[in-house]
Amino acid sequence: AEYMGMRKVKFTAQTIHDKVSAILKTFPKLDDVHPFYADLMNVLYDKDHYKIALGQLSKARNIVDGIAKDYVRMMKYADSLYRTKMLKRTALGRMCTLIKKLGPSFGYLEEVRKHLARLPSIDPSTRTLIITGFPNVGKSSLMNNLTNAKVDVQSYPFTTQSLFVGHMTYRHAPWQVLDTPGILDHPLEQRNTIEMQAITALAHLNACILFVMDISETCGYFLDQQIALFHSIKPLFKGKPIVLVLSKTDVKKWEDLPPEMQTEIQNIGKEHNAYVISMSNKSKDGIDDLKMKSCDILLDYRFIQKSENAGKMTAIANRLHVAVPKKRDEKERLPFIPPTVMELRKKMPTDGPEETKTAKRKTVKEMQDENGGAGVYSFPIPEHFILEDDDWKYDAAPEIFEGKNVADYIDPDIGAKLEALEKEEAILEQMDELDPLARTEEEKAMDAEYKHIQGKKKILKDQRKMKLTDLVQKKAKKIEAVKQTFAQKGYETENIEGTVTLRSTLEKKAKKRLQPDSTEGMEDMGGDIEPGRLKRKAIEKTEGMAFKRAQGMSMEKSVADKIKSKIERKWGTKMQDPVYDKLPKHLNSGKMGLGTRNKRQSAQL
Repeated sequence: AEYMGMRKVKFTAQTIHDKVSAILKTFPKLDDVHPFYADLMNVLYDKDHYKIALGQLSKARNIVDGIAKDYVRMMKYADSLYRTKMLKRTALGRMCTLIKKLGPSFGYLEEVRKHLARLPSIDPSTRTLIITGFPNVGKSSLMNNLTNAKVDVQSYPFTTQSLFVGHMTYRHAPWQVLDTPGILDHPLEQRNTIEMQAITALAHLNACILFVMDISETCGYFLDQQIALFHSIKPLFKGKPIVLVLSKTDVKKWEDLPPEMQTEIQNIGKEHNAYVISMSNKSKDGIDDLKMKSCDILLDYRFIQKSENAGKMTAIANRLHVAVPKKRDEKERLPFIPPTVMELRKKMPTDGPEETKTAKRKTVKEMQDENGGAGVYSFPIPEHFILEDDDWKYDAAPEIFEGKNVADYIDPDIGAKLEALEKEEAILEQMDELDPLARTEEEKAMDAEYKHIQGKKKILKDQRKMKLTDLVQKKAKKIEAVKQTFAQKGYETENIEGTVTLRSTLEKKAKKRLQPDSTEGMEDMGGDIEPGRLKRKAIEKTEGMAFKRAQGMSMEKSVADKIKSKIERKWGTKMQDPVYDKLPKHLNSGKMGLGTRNKRQSAQL
């Protein structure tokens, strides 16, 4: 009992330790993740609260390990089983109480886990475009036009309340586009959680900023307010390429803006080295230009960043070795051009002046266009075969069957022979047409003999047919006579015809066995047996087994009857068929009832 109590305490402590360790290992540590994710978790879940919850779990795990260690030691030196049991209950109770106190922390971490699972997967190191601006200026519509994402678009502000990620392809490379919630122009301390998500993305992601401005002012904010917002969040754009996107040009054109407003927007672009691009999400004018410009300036920016990184360039140069050959002597060595190449150059057409002439080789694409295009032209692979004789290039490949070349067994003169045979057949056909009755005496004699044989064969067939008809009629008359005789005596006459047919069949089989070629399998019936006795034995054997089988009796029953008759002849008595019970006793008898057991007891005595 003492050992079992110690095992229960240890098992409980180990289980709690493993479960809590798995929870702590699953949740990300803010110090180990990218600063973007660390700040995003601080905005969404409060970094201090998150760390306190994980710290409580870690502390509770250590306390449970200490409780198990102390109480196992006390149980080991307990003076009675009762004290061991009470120590076990106390240890398990303290562990359960400790886990119950962690209920709020577990609940908070569960909500964090659910929300983390719903967050989009954002790669901070890949090529990224961030769309930002006032609410309801067309950011989500631009996101849907640039990528395959399906972000909800409504006519009221703050439709987008979290970060959304879309993906697109440019220059055969994947790009990610971030749609951020709308930002209002007020101090950082007054911004809510929705706005802070956009601020976090702008601050930490190395991306191209697409600042969207609604020049039609249908979003509810004037252009002056949108420009003021740009200046207020301008520190977040430091060192990043910027594109000023003028949206809703289908409602109001750039030319319709006041000149002072056009000048101010152009000055902002010059000041921050930003492109100013007009576009419309409804008519999709300028979308492709915006995509190309923003992606190209981000690629240039990333390339400059990598080239300015001296440490990276040095690291790459240290892994490379550039070999510079030294001149070994003063001998001039001209380039060697093989004669075949020179001949090929002479054959091919050339372009340009005489002094700068270079050989121009036809490409496979040009040959394909000249010879019918794709699907018609077939590339001449045999043309490039290297063989002893160029005439062999287009020869048919040998067909091999069972290790032998089929061409070796083809008669080369078969065409001439076939032609001669056809000529001979044509001559014979012409002769038959000219004189079909011109036949030799021998052919006439053979025709007469053939007609005589065919006539005799027909006579024999007719005689045989007549004989069979007479036999059938005689047999039918005999059966009818037997039926009349039996009917006069009062017997049934229904099965007479079947019985007669069966009897005749059995007699035919017996006669067939008595034929010389049918007595090979009867050596075991005796040594030198007279033909009459052999015939009787064969008839008896055939009649017995075959007759019983014909009546529907199975082979096993026939054999059983034969063995039974042998035993009866040997002992001189008749055997009675055994009578079996419907069920054995142990299947008929059930459980004992509620009556007396005297019978069982007397049987035992």
